[in-house]
Amino acid sequence: MDSSESTPQSQRKGLFAGIKLKKKKKGDKGLTIANKGAVGDHDDTDSLQQEIPVGQEGEEGEITYDDAASISSFGASGFWKKRAKVESKIHEGEPKSQNYQIAITIIEARQLVGENIDPVVIIEIGDEKKQTTVKEGTNSPFYNEYFVFDFLGPQVHLFDKIIKISVMHNKLIGSVLIGSFKVDLGTVYLQPGHQFCDKWALLTDPADIRTGAKGYLKCDISVAGKGDTIQAAQKASDAEEQIEKNLLIPKGFPSERPWARFYVRIYKAEGLPKMNSSIMANVTKAFMGDSKDLVDPFVVVTFAGLMGRTTVQKNCADPVWHEQVIFKEMFPPLCRRVKIQVWDEGSMNDVALATHFIDLKKISNEQDGDKGFLPTFGPAWINLYGSPRNHSLMDDHQELNEGYGEGVSFRGRLLIELAVEILSGGAHESKFSKMIKELKPSSKDKDAKGSKGSGKDKDKGAEDGKPSAADKTNSTDVEVEPFDVLPEVHEETFEDFLLFGAFFEATMIDRKVGDKPISFEVSVGNFGNVIDGVSPGRRKKSHEGEEEESAPLLHEGSGETSHDIAMPLVSTTHPEKPLVTEGNRNYNYLPYDEKKPCVYIKSFWGDQTFRLYFSNTLEKMADLLEEGLEHVKDLIKVSELASEEKMRSTLNDFISQSRAFIANAEKKPKLMNQTALDKKRLTLCKQELEAMAKDAKGIIQQQKKKILLDEMMRETEGFIEKIRFLVDEPQHTVPDVFIWMLSNNKRVAYARIPAKDVLYSPVNDQRGKHCGKIKTHFLKLPGKRPSGWNVHGKVDVYLWLGSTKYAHTILDNLPYGYETETSSAASAGHHTTPPPVSLAYKSKLFFQLRAHMYQARGLIAADNSGLSDPFAKVTFVSHCQTTKIIQQTLSPTWNQMLLFNNIMLHGDGKEIAEFPPVVVVELYDDDAVGKSEYIGSTVASPVVTLAGEKYEPPKLCYHPVYCGNLSGGDLLAAFELLQISDAGPENLPPVDPPDVSLIYPVPSNIRPVLSKYRIEVLFWGLRELKKVQLLSVDRPQVLIECAAKGVKSSVIQSYKNNPNFNILADWFEVELPENELLHPPLSICVVDWRAFGRSTLVGTHTINCLKQFLYKPKELPAPPAKDVNLVDAGPAQALQPVQAAESSADHIYVDVEHGAPVLAVPEPEPVAPPPPSAPSLPMPSPKPVSPSTPEPAKDGKQKDLRKSSRRSTKRKKRTIADESAENVIDWWSKYYASVQKVQKAKVLDFGDGKPGKTTRTSGHVTLSIEDEPDRKKKDKLVKKKVKEASPKLATLEIYDGDLESEFNNFEDWVKTFELFRGKSNDEDHGDYDERTIGKFKGCFCIYKNPDDCCSGEGGQPKILQGIPPNHSVKVLIRVYVVAAFNLSPADPDGKSDPYIVLRLGNTEIKDRDNYIPKQLNPVFGRSFELQATFPKESLLSVLIYDYDMIGSDDLIGETKIDLENRFYSRHRANCGLQSQYEIEGYNAWRDATKPTEILTKLCKDNRLNGPYMQPGKIQIGDKVFTGQTVFQEDENEEPVESYEHLALKVLRSWNEIPGVGCKLVPEHIETRPIYHRDKPGMEQGRVQMWVDMFPKDMPLPGPPVDISPRKPKGYELRVIVWNTEDVILEDENIFTGQKSSDIYVKGWLKGLEDDRQETDVHYNSLTGEGNFNWRFVYPFHYLPAEKHMVVSKRENIFSLDKTERKIPAELVLQVWDFERLSSDDFLGSLEMNLNGFPRAAKTAKRCDTSMVTETSEENKISIFQQKRVRGWWPFIKAGELTGKVEAEFHLVTAEEAEKNPVGKARKEPEPLEKPNRPDTSFSWFVNPFKCLYHLIWRNYKKYIIIGLILIILVIFLVLFIYTLPGAISRRIVVGST
Repeated sequence: MDSSESTPQSQRKGLFAGIKLKKKKKGDKGLTIANKGAVGDHDDTDSLQQEIPVGQEGEEGEITYDDAASISSFGASGFWKKRAKVESKIHEGEPKSQNYQIAITIIEARQLVGENIDPVVIIEIGDEKKQTTVKEGTNSPFYNEYFVFDFLGPQVHLFDKIIKISVMHNKLIGSVLIGSFKVDLGTVYLQPGHQFCDKWALLTDPADIRTGAKGYLKCDISVAGKGDTIQAAQKASDAEEQIEKNLLIPKGFPSERPWARFYVRIYKAEGLPKMNSSIMANVTKAFMGDSKDLVDPFVVVTFAGLMGRTTVQKNCADPVWHEQVIFKEMFPPLCRRVKIQVWDEGSMNDVALATHFIDLKKISNEQDGDKGFLPTFGPAWINLYGSPRNHSLMDDHQELNEGYGEGVSFRGRLLIELAVEILSGGAHESKFSKMIKELKPSSKDKDAKGSKGSGKDKDKGAEDGKPSAADKTNSTDVEVEPFDVLPEVHEETFEDFLLFGAFFEATMIDRKVGDKPISFEVSVGNFGNVIDGVSPGRRKKSHEGEEEESAPLLHEGSGETSHDIAMPLVSTTHPEKPLVTEGNRNYNYLPYDEKKPCVYIKSFWGDQTFRLYFSNTLEKMADLLEEGLEHVKDLIKVSELASEEKMRSTLNDFISQSRAFIANAEKKPKLMNQTALDKKRLTLCKQELEAMAKDAKGIIQQQKKKILLDEMMRETEGFIEKIRFLVDEPQHTVPDVFIWMLSNNKRVAYARIPAKDVLYSPVNDQRGKHCGKIKTHFLKLPGKRPSGWNVHGKVDVYLWLGSTKYAHTILDNLPYGYETETSSAASAGHHTTPPPVSLAYKSKLFFQLRAHMYQARGLIAADNSGLSDPFAKVTFVSHCQTTKIIQQTLSPTWNQMLLFNNIMLHGDGKEIAEFPPVVVVELYDDDAVGKSEYIGSTVASPVVTLAGEKYEPPKLCYHPVYCGNLSGGDLLAAFELLQISDAGPENLPPVDPPDVSLIYPVPSNIRPVLSKYRIEVLFWGLRELKKVQLLSVDRPQVLIECAAKGVKSSVIQSYKNNPNFNILADWFEVELPENELLHPPLSICVVDWRAFGRSTLVGTHTINCLKQFLYKPKELPAPPAKDVNLVDAGPAQALQPVQAAESSADHIYVDVEHGAPVLAVPEPEPVAPPPPSAPSLPMPSPKPVSPSTPEPAKDGKQKDLRKSSRRSTKRKKRTIADESAENVIDWWSKYYASVQKVQKAKVLDFGDGKPGKTTRTSGHVTLSIEDEPDRKKKDKLVKKKVKEASPKLATLEIYDGDLESEFNNFEDWVKTFELFRGKSNDEDHGDYDERTIGKFKGCFCIYKNPDDCCSGEGGQPKILQGIPPNHSVKVLIRVYVVAAFNLSPADPDGKSDPYIVLRLGNTEIKDRDNYIPKQLNPVFGRSFELQATFPKESLLSVLIYDYDMIGSDDLIGETKIDLENRFYSRHRANCGLQSQYEIEGYNAWRDATKPTEILTKLCKDNRLNGPYMQPGKIQIGDKVFTGQTVFQEDENEEPVESYEHLALKVLRSWNEIPGVGCKLVPEHIETRPIYHRDKPGMEQGRVQMWVDMFPKDMPLPGPPVDISPRKPKGYELRVIVWNTEDVILEDENIFTGQKSSDIYVKGWLKGLEDDRQETDVHYNSLTGEGNFNWRFVYPFHYLPAEKHMVVSKRENIFSLDKTERKIPAELVLQVWDFERLSSDDFLGSLEMNLNGFPRAAKTAKRCDTSMVTETSEENKISIFQQKRVRGWWPFIKAGELTGKVEAEFHLVTAEEAEKNPVGKARKEPEPLEKPNRPDTSFSWFVNPFKCLYHLIWRNYKKYIIIGLILIILVIFLVLFIYTLPGAISRRIVVGST
């Protein structure tokens, strides 16, 4: 071909004539026969089908769609960019291995199936196995045991691990499975809070799925990675919770989950690697030279912990299996991924060839109704990727084939199908399975083979004696069986695809590989793979021959030559020797100056490109939304309005795109090759887009409700996430494209490009985002990459992949100005034009690149000092330059311009201007010795100015820096590319003159505009400094630096004695950019002065964003008129104290309402509880009236409402009873009342779930939570309720987290900055705790510098306002540790023996003697008192150790509290404010100062007028608080005036004071997580505690609160078993066939199984009646408040200590049938929770199972209240009634039991009389005669009598006959004489 044609345009017409659409080239005579297959006569229809997926019929369709597209503003619809978008992240990093902790609490089980079982729970995760203790003889065991598993690895592998929890019936020899449950960790991790809390797992029997539920197990499962916080959920104490509503399944799953069969059908595979992986085989191959496929593949499918494998196909790289693997699992399953692995069977061991995962979420939709669909997949190909195919003996990258890391090479593909069939009621046969069954007989022999791997759970014996089919269908064992292929499945139409690539630039090649010639290989699938791919152009026809119409012979033989004569396939570029990059010897580049080499590959794939088209359309929508969102984020910093506008327009675009997509999808004709999933996915996309468009519309139109911008952005992020989820297409078509760099024909580095990104479509929206664009790819090494700079080459490639029918567009989007060159060999003798071998760009232009490197911030620390010595390398094309090095900083300001002169670029100037090559900036840390260390990189695009254009200076902007996946800060820079005109570089814009060392600064018109700012610094002190270079720090000094200016603190003379600075504030002036976004970082350095004036760097901290410290002058508060309004709601006269009861009550309520915002659920105010003396007083029946709620009170009885506290505590002591009247009210009563309140608040979702966080609550918060349910009930009912209710207890706040997180770390007066030292770029990018070397306390205030010198009021720096004095203070500290829970087990038996250690300064308190044996949830109830001097000792550590007899004690975890921040905070955290003011009793005021004194001090400190106290009200400033101030003890005593109660109210609503108000810390308990050094960021348990602090210069407080744990009370339960009735009869009499039972009753309290007691046996009960009169006596210990029994016992003989456990008090009574020779038969049982058991039936007749199963909470009684109960209860076995028992329960306290003892059984004292049993009741063994009498005589009396008579008769007759002859003869003889 003549290459001197005028323009490339004219060439293009004739370029690919041979592969253009047939329509245009009908009459061409050069068509060879080979092309007939591709472009023959049937081509018209063919092309039509091809076009259908694209969404247009012929031309019109294209137009309509394009219209839609252009309306939808998809970018510029007609405009096709030449270069792909610049991405600043070079590589995704490796998935990081990370520590995870899996915590499982097994609480209890219910409804277990089985009789008299001893259940034990076994937990398995992977190979780890742990088990609970065994509980005896119960179907509802209570465990409450905690287990922790640790896992190290990447998240992906964690998610596939399966937790299997089984409940076994424990036997001496081998346990029996009752039921099991499986869930994968991914499901748990994706739950809110990464946990299932208090949920019931449904247990099923895997061996028989028809039997349904085998019971329920209540457990907590949580999975926490580093830094995940697990919310400690308050347990609901509800005894009879509904199991069905609380199952352990993700939200949205149905509670009834049916069983389902999961079919995974494996059809065939193609293009597997041919080599056998074992060494032997390679040796054989070397010697024998045999060329057959040395691979014996089989497929393994793993799902939900089960595994099935197909048969092995010997020596076959394209095997056909036609087998299916069937799993049975409940649906929807709790395991998300199906793992499909292809293995190669080896003689020694099997080797994985490749792994693929199918996520069920992606192939199903869980919506209800017709919208959802079951998981379905295929039949479709999945492409397999893994290690590169090389014939080395050992595979270095084997882990890639096992699914770890990104596959770097195509390893074949597998045709599979996945279907799910729901089994209704058991495993009934369905059509699907019947169809399969019919095939079975033919494949018996195969099946026997196949069963080899049919699931690892099956016995090995299954091979010889196969279980019968029925067993198999109902068990969850995996089945593997062959299936018949329906003919239509095989029909797959192939389409020819072309892949064209042109290499524009190959630079930054690592010099290690640069000494050999380098070439690039591009491959798709096995096509183009030089080393072991498909021989070019040959289509595999070995077993697909039959399906093609053409004769297979042709394809095998001549096909190879004839098929593609016109297509010389070039998949590699010509090897070239690289040159060294100018300015950087480490990099080489290939001189692709004017000749750009091209590659060209033809391949064949199934024709399902519509899948990729849909993905592309959706992906573009997501990208546009994302771009819009980024833009909005930038605009926010500038103006609120513009950003909202942009947000709206972005959403509008999205709506129109969605509509276009839906319209387009709806007018699609039927597509060929569509699977069920394709159709369903299309509908799903339509539904999702419709829904999202609707939401978006709602957001735009909601003018009235005014959605906040943040909210809009959050919603949009949600949209993006949803679309991204839809983009990922599970059914593959064309495999990914790989670019490999070959050095000396060895594979070195690669880039992997998803096929959809470079796929061509005539419709713009469906085109891949990088198709026909030049994209920069950074090549990386395969497999695990070392950390650091990982680029081994950078290539700019133009790629185009598409169907051959679009071949004419291949070159459409190349940059202009090229001429094509084709290889002469190819074109010889052929008319068709071959593709170009290279493109030649003749025109060259010269440019100058200016890189304005201004500064960087937030870089990674690479030196041990915790800083770096950063410099930057800037690479552009084949040039590189380096900035200067700036020593020891993480925020270098280089202010340097790098000039690259004479850069030659080829091509058209305009295009270069629009799409210039990219600039790569790498940042390094300079090391004096050795190689510089890589700390991050970024990619940017330069701004181009051509010769003759007007010059505009570029703007500096931040480019994000990444080091792998880790964010490495930002680079503030600008890059410009200026064309050098013919006149030479003189005409370029001027540069500023260089300095001495010839470094050019950034020109002033580009540098940011600066103005003067003043930065004030508050130096408070340094804390927690560790040793530096083995010496402790003694004379530290802080240096503050910002923009090269700075200030030093004073030197602390002795850090040990006083770590605070003696000069508090200083300031410096600095020039900062006007634009706040460009403010440089501020760095804090701490140095230590050593001997001889040496100084050492201790640590540094960099503040990247100064915005938080910019000073904003406070607006003066507006006259607070409306506030006054708020307080006295309405009538002005109400301020007089003595008023009509109505209005004064009204005011109390206003006031109460004021107290309320502190809490979600208000405290029980003293006003609320009606004193016991007036029980008839109606409770307020509250209506949500704003802001006050009137209360109907008794006239004139207002004084009654609040007695003086002294009186009320006395009264309470006498009257309030917990469940038993003997309980005194103590601190624990308050604690439990608070816990209950928190729980109730959670149940009612009152406020926002976190009681401490509510800030605005509406009027009806005033109602006390107890009455919430009664809101609608009548007054009468309310009155009744009041009578029962005990008076309200004061409560305290229980915070779920630590106090700091509730009050913003108490940083209201000073901020704490952590100082770092050491590297942060190690593998785990530095351990956070290891790098922290100490803390600096201080603050900054930045403001534009005014001209006057004095800053602030009276010359005092602004920053000192409200700062306390800095001298040392002596403080008394009281630490109360209430309890700890979920501690990590420290002993091998899975328990710990925890005790507390406190450290403060040099003081250490070890509470080792009070350790709590064998307990992970210890209740400590300890208080400690310490003396401390702030600031020297201000860090309190609370440590929990595990006590060990031998060896040193292990640390379980610790938590640290900064007491100083609390002490000085405005929130007043030294002693929490109680909810009520009382002088004595359980809630006595514990602060040293009274509420009125605190209030006075607060007003003085905040310069408020007041407090003015007048009867009934307190005024502060302009705000008035009203409430009761006069109290009267008794009717006849003098009233007492006290302002304390009202002052406390004011303090608790201090946050309402305008201007200075803030929330004061209430009385509280904080729950602090504890951590261990070795497991950073992983909670090791939580501690409930609080701290009180009292300055020594104030009056000292009263004695500490007594919180020692309550001792459990001793009780004795006396159970008399009187009689039984209707007990089922088990034995049958041998003689008579009569049924009877030998009944006896057994009983015990759960947990006290050793104290099991039995009655005597009532033998031979014929009617099921038994008479016993037998007494059981059970002493036990009980905590009434917790409603738990306390059991202390040694767990085994070796235990040193007794283990204390708290379990619900439950009594078990069982009825048994006594057997003399075999074991006794269990007949039935009755389990009664002593706290709530069903009321007894009065008579046996009325007693049935419904008493137990259907009782509501109201009908239950508690033995602790009733004390004595008698009646009938049912015995139940497997849900059936098996007997009734008449019993009497009597509960007495231990003291009473001592006074009036009773005997066990029928013994003294108080003996019971012997039961009056029928005579039939005896044992035959003991009384055989009695047995004869009763069993034989009584039943057979008449027969015996008749028998006897008969015997006598017979004897008589016999004797008669016997004596007759003698008598006669004698008579004759005698008579004759």
